[in-house]
Amino acid sequence: MACAAEHATFNFFAVTAVTTIVQKKKGHPADASAPAMGAAAACLPSLPDWLEPAVHPNHRSFFHSVTFATLVAYAMYRAYKWETQEPWERVARIVLLTGGAAYLAHLARDAFTPKSLPLI
Repeated sequence: MACAAEHATFNFFAVTAVTTIVQKKKGHPADASAPAMGAAAACLPSLPDWLEPAVHPNHRSFFHSVTFATLVAYAMYRAYKWETQEPWERVARIVLLTGGAAYLAHLARDAFTPKSLPLI
């Protein structure tokens, strides 16, 4: 099982890279928001393990599954498309995108371990 420090490092680089790619595709200039999103995701390295603690090698169940990853990805898509009006909505959108990215980065790292991820 990967430790929280390994997940944090992976989260930082993965989320920074994906955020940079999305910004470039949208024509936004490079700024500090991509590393900021990566740093925020690095602060949340073990979200799935909070729901299903890694107390033994077979701890991965629904919250570590491909099905749940798909649900998180869909929620992120909806948050990404959300046209915010109020300042609190913008903050909520950023929190949802960052938390979702951290969650998916954790699952992506877990997917490449010998135990991988269950389907359901």
